[in-house]
Amino acid sequence: MNGIVTLDIGTSSIRASLHDESGEVVFREQRPTLPRYSADGRVELEASVWEGLLPRLLRRVSDEAMQGGIAVGAISITAQRSSVIAVDAQGRALRPAIMWQDLRTAALAATLAKEEELVFRKTGLRISPVFSAIKMLWLRREEPEVFGKTQRMLGIQDYVLFLLSGRFVTDESLASRTNLLDLATRRWDPDLIGLFEVDPSMLCDIVAPGSIVGGLLPEIATATGLLAGTPIVSAGGDQQCAALGLGLFSKARVVANTGTGSYLIGHADAPVIDPRMRLSCNVAALPGAYIVEAALPTSGAIYRWFAELLMARNEGDQKSRRKTEIPADEGPDFASLNAEAKASGPGAGGVILLPHFKGSGSPHWDTEARGNFYNLSLSTSRGDLARSILEGIAFELGKGLDLVQEFCGPVESVAVSGGMSDSELFNHIQADVFRKPTIRLASGEATSRGAWMAGAVAIGLAPDYPGAFALSTRSAPCERFEPDGKNGDRYAIIRKRADALYTALASPDFRQLQTEDR
Repeated sequence: MNGIVTLDIGTSSIRASLHDESGEVVFREQRPTLPRYSADGRVELEASVWEGLLPRLLRRVSDEAMQGGIAVGAISITAQRSSVIAVDAQGRALRPAIMWQDLRTAALAATLAKEEELVFRKTGLRISPVFSAIKMLWLRREEPEVFGKTQRMLGIQDYVLFLLSGRFVTDESLASRTNLLDLATRRWDPDLIGLFEVDPSMLCDIVAPGSIVGGLLPEIATATGLLAGTPIVSAGGDQQCAALGLGLFSKARVVANTGTGSYLIGHADAPVIDPRMRLSCNVAALPGAYIVEAALPTSGAIYRWFAELLMARNEGDQKSRRKTEIPADEGPDFASLNAEAKASGPGAGGVILLPHFKGSGSPHWDTEARGNFYNLSLSTSRGDLARSILEGIAFELGKGLDLVQEFCGPVESVAVSGGMSDSELFNHIQADVFRKPTIRLASGEATSRGAWMAGAVAIGLAPDYPGAFALSTRSAPCERFEPDGKNGDRYAIIRKRADALYTALASPDFRQLQTEDR
């Protein structure tokens, strides 16, 4: 039996999954890779974490494949986007990775504001601390010693592709998250490279998503038990792969993917450029296509933060609750928290959350925005606060849905995925806020499925992407959450209140007061 290994490198974990020839996951191993969050907005992770975990995970998967009589035909890789690792000529990391949600470059990005319209027209992205180019410019200006030794600037996926294949390569979907790729040509743009003062030789070679970039290096094969030369596939960025794994092949469907952050993703056949720069456009993992994307930097991370903060198991946990690494078997009791949130009921007892813990994404792209609980009283319960987080995230995704429909036309259904979609309550809330049927496949790992689809097409297990999707989902029932009109009406009113609250907090007068004690 032929199989494919997928590697899904997220913000807080890495998953290695063994898929059989129909795409079903027969084994999965997951390890935490939690970044360090600093009060000044820095978010970093040592590259050695991925380098150390890859052989161990692949060895576990290889052993399972051997026991199950599965021949691994490819390793297909997807990862979080826009992080930056500076490496030397041998591919050794020169400093910790600057993660995608790192905000240290906000002031530098502001100095380029006059160029933002030009950048957006070419790349479909605003100039933001989220994206890679401004991180590269920051390294040049703030860490010249590191920059002087740098031979390549890699994303997380690029780094893993190098570790496994020895090649410095990226695919178009990942490159489209850098602020350096022209969407029309799908190539590095000389004007943008000049604007961000990037040495072109530091950028990777570009291939189409779904490409075989090389074969597994002999030393990695020896360490893992896999065959040397096993095809290594760059499946695409994690959000693009999640959209692929949820069957985003037309404008009739959108995808809501909620993990550490959230993304509302729609399909487009050509670049979509919002003149007001509220909505991003990227190259899709589906060859020849594009995705339009509304983003929220923090969502599931907020729910976890809240659970760790208020539901610690003991006093010792409370003293260390701000540590980034928590063993999987000692994590928060999400089931109890979800039950309390459900008991709170629609409207969360009047509590409203603005989930801008790392700034706001679409439509405001406001790095100065911060998280806020509003309308607390002495009767406010823990369940009210928990539910307000779920509703606040859904409200932000609802704004993204409005934008996607504005540019791409009416949507018939929303497919949901990501860790937060494990919550039945959250899926009901999303359906009510979206006023659309909300669908969750029985196997919620859409990103891994998308990576498998890319690998399956690359090595000939499936004829095309729709065929791969049909093959991988034929035995996977889905849950369908129908919208409740009454709840939808109520949520529409609360969304207006939340928007008014954001407008008040974003006023110049309040922002001035907010910064006076910094």
